[in-house]
Amino acid sequence: MVPLVANANRWMIALPPIWLVGAGAAAALLATLLAYGILRLVAPRLAAEARVSLGDGFLGPLAWLLVVASALAVAITPLVPIDQIVRSLARMTSADDFRTSVAVPVGADLQEVVLGFRPQELSTMWMESDAPLMVRTQQAVEGFALAKDADVPLEADRRWAWTRTEGATNPFLGQRAKLEASNDGSAAATLSVGWRLVPENPQAAVLPWSFVVLASVVAAYSLFRLGAPRVAAIASATTKEAIGQPVFTVAIVAGIALLLAFIVIPYNTFGEDVKMLKDSGLTLIKVLALLVVVWTASVAVAEEIEGRTALTVLSKPLSRWQFVLGKFAGLVLVATLVFLILGGVLLATTSLKVVYDARESSKTDPLWRECADEMITVVPGLVLSLLETILMAAVSLAVSTRLGMVPNLIVCFSVYALGHLVPLIVQSSVGKFAIVRFFGKLIATLLPVLDHFTIEAAVIGGAPVPWIYLGWAALYAALYSTLAILVALILFQDRDLA
Repeated sequence: MVPLVANANRWMIALPPIWLVGAGAAAALLATLLAYGILRLVAPRLAAEARVSLGDGFLGPLAWLLVVASALAVAITPLVPIDQIVRSLARMTSADDFRTSVAVPVGADLQEVVLGFRPQELSTMWMESDAPLMVRTQQAVEGFALAKDADVPLEADRRWAWTRTEGATNPFLGQRAKLEASNDGSAAATLSVGWRLVPENPQAAVLPWSFVVLASVVAAYSLFRLGAPRVAAIASATTKEAIGQPVFTVAIVAGIALLLAFIVIPYNTFGEDVKMLKDSGLTLIKVLALLVVVWTASVAVAEEIEGRTALTVLSKPLSRWQFVLGKFAGLVLVATLVFLILGGVLLATTSLKVVYDARESSKTDPLWRECADEMITVVPGLVLSLLETILMAAVSLAVSTRLGMVPNLIVCFSVYALGHLVPLIVQSSVGKFAIVRFFGKLIATLLPVLDHFTIEAAVIGGAPVPWIYLGWAALYAALYSTLAILVALILFQDRDLA
């Protein structure tokens, strides 16, 4: 019984990061319900339209996803250190620089100076005095190393500073910081102390970021439906048709099953199984999303053209460019759904894998902050994989205006394979025959450089991915997708639908 309880306690370490994502989803759900309530009072017709949109192909499944994530967060709330998370969130929004001055009379011996902050939040600290003093902390520190039973001598008008770095000893113990000052000089002194506080657990920022991302998705889709109702109608029909396809269900079920299985699969990497799980998970989600998107593009465009369904749709007050843009928007929504569902599962399995890997490697139990750090490193990979999938969706849409399902699958996955080999092709053509150089430059010009979206090495190594890199990658994906959509419009404009 004791080993079972110990294992249960160990698995609880991985729950706070999962709770943070679920709590962010719950906050987004509450914000959406609040916005809907306000909308009912201010604009009942728009509220009715919003209620109808729950039955479309995107907002309905997204709502269920938020409900499931919220229910999971509620269920594991008793097992999560809420007090730590709340303190860290509060520190993110409060002032972080403080200063105080205390008079220390002549002959004072260990005069207590209560600072009041939690030592765990201390980032930097400095002390200075206008006269010589001896200052003792709860854990006497000299410089950056622990000096047992030693005081900190302060010279007149000379600042003493401490900065938290890796391996540095915090000068305070317990839950409240205090100093003890002694004045053996001949004049009274004024002790000035300044400090900077940071969140004890900066990983708690996962909660507001999850809320911002999910709420932004809901808001962006709502504005899309209001601003372009005809295009949104085509996108909604495309998304609903994609969800109804067996390939979507198979991709989601198989993806969830495999991601959960990755937790217990031995990779034989001598304690680095977490890195392999992140690499395998990102690749799996991207491949499944590409399969769903390319399949949907073939069904939603090529088969509608061949089955004369597109002709019926275009007989209504709907132009061809609206039809193409609606199809592309539907593909983007399908890809977003796949990444939200499987990406959420990957984040959870990454957190759980940290604990499982520690148990299998006989390591000390990790902190929940370590689980959260590993989980956070997956997010840039998910973003770039989604951008790559959207780019390939535009390519698939252009191909499907002229070719059927099987040729579309062959062309798209050929573009995917060659797109990842473009840098190698260009490099191998340097110094070769003219025709080889021409072919290499041609491939590099026509095909997308999908290697820009592959950062598995950085994700595995835990290296931070700069925001500017994500921005440039998003710009590249947007430009190439726009070019592919223009090609699709040209090809579809002259297509005989009769």
